[in-house]
Amino acid sequence: MKSRKPMQVRCAVGLFYLALSLSLIQPFIVSSAMARPPAAIVLAMAIAAVMTTFLIEFVSIGRNWARVTYLVLTVLSLPWSLLYLQARLMHSPLAATSIVVQLAVHAIGLWLVFSAPGSGWFRMREK
Repeated sequence: MKSRKPMQVRCAVGLFYLALSLSLIQPFIVSSAMARPPAAIVLAMAIAAVMTTFLIEFVSIGRNWARVTYLVLTVLSLPWSLLYLQARLMHSPLAATSIVVQLAVHAIGLWLVFSAPGSGWFRMREK
């Protein structure tokens, strides 16, 4: 019997998509001097966005490996996010605020999928 997806997991998935959306608009917030970011950055962001979307969708359907992978990738990106935040604090308060919001949204979403009842739902899905 399939169990219903807990509200916490649905909220976490929404938060993960919010964080993805904020990361996609980040270069446009920062690039006030340029009309648009360079094509290489846009291409890299598009590839990362597609991969992140697949990962979020696998979290949404209850794949434990996806939630662990999302956690690992988030933790691995923390040093770079914090360095980027430090660099943006003086020059672009809006970009810095966006980074803080993204970090908070990731933390809340991860807490939701790794605490009960979200964590129990993932364990039931593996059986």
